[in-house]
Amino acid sequence: MNDRKQLVITHIKNKPVLIYMIGDKLYDILVGEENEKDYVSVGDIYVGRVQNIVQNIGAAFVEVKKEVLCYLPLSECQQLKCGDELVVQVKKAAVKTKQAVVTKFPEIVGRYAVISTKNSTKGISKKIESEEKKRQLQELLREFEHETYGIVLRTNAEEATEKEILTECRLLLDEMRGLMTYSANRTCFSLLRKEDNFYLKNINNYRPEEYDRIITDDRSVYEELIPVFGENVEFYEDASYSLDHLLGISHKIKKALEKRVWLKSGGNLVIEPTEALTVIDVNTGKAIEGKRKKETTFFKINCEAAVEAARQLRVRGISGIILIDFIDMQEKEHRRQLMSLLKEELNKDKVRTSLIDITKLGLVEITRMKKYKPLREMMDSEMF
Repeated sequence: MNDRKQLVITHIKNKPVLIYMIGDKLYDILVGEENEKDYVSVGDIYVGRVQNIVQNIGAAFVEVKKEVLCYLPLSECQQLKCGDELVVQVKKAAVKTKQAVVTKFPEIVGRYAVISTKNSTKGISKKIESEEKKRQLQELLREFEHETYGIVLRTNAEEATEKEILTECRLLLDEMRGLMTYSANRTCFSLLRKEDNFYLKNINNYRPEEYDRIITDDRSVYEELIPVFGENVEFYEDASYSLDHLLGISHKIKKALEKRVWLKSGGNLVIEPTEALTVIDVNTGKAIEGKRKKETTFFKINCEAAVEAARQLRVRGISGIILIDFIDMQEKEHRRQLMSLLKEELNKDKVRTSLIDITKLGLVEITRMKKYKPLREMMDSEMF
């Protein structure tokens, strides 16, 4: 079975996309804007102006561009007043009628490190489990112990050399110092820092061992990535048969916009997004026909559904509150194993996702951070 792991950068219906695939399955679909420089994007840093303060929802509304308002939690700054100008960074993208969310604590994200203005804490990604590696990285951070900005070493730092990590930390710190100094002399609505192109920014979220290649059919993207990722980048140039058709991407995206997802067992998932939450219903479908051992069958279907549900959250960009209604099982050990498997699959997500609990009604509750727009908003099914 083909289990090649690849990052694919191409255009679908005139929109740039970055897709993470394992074998023939899509896992992450990130959609950019054709003229990205004209949009307010996650990671952009502006000099904004406070236009309104709404105490009952604990928010200030900050204008970062003409007639572009963003939501700033008052928990970050209690002493604000209308007309104040401050440096803010876009933290979450606008979704439907909700404005983008900004923070007054900008950070710069590199391949191995994150530089933060929120505090001076020096830390290491919790996903690095090796105690020996954590000790080595802590030693590296001693060089910066008197630095006023915070530094967190990302998971990618586990595979990087000491020189690579130190070089990047120094460069990012210099950039942050320069940016904050520069901001004091800039006028309102100034764009202080434009985030990297969405594909370059998001590739850095993947560890080198998580993909076998990066492939693109965009010459400019290829030339931009080669200096950074070297021989891991491939250029696809068969004009007679597009990369989209080769990998069946458009067809797979269309399937990801459908309500029902079929499982190999014959069961299925029904995915219902609403304004408040998303409900995923697990059904036996045809899988139970002719089966005598229902408990075993239900357990197998639920396990397959758990793996697929975790993938669907990533593919569809589902966020907020998610409820999964698995098929009822009688054995406690089966329920325990199911929750363990689901948690393991959710932990693979690049977006922070938490398995909360099982409600009294037997529904499994999950939360997923709202970081990107859902796929259904970025890619209309009528486009395919």
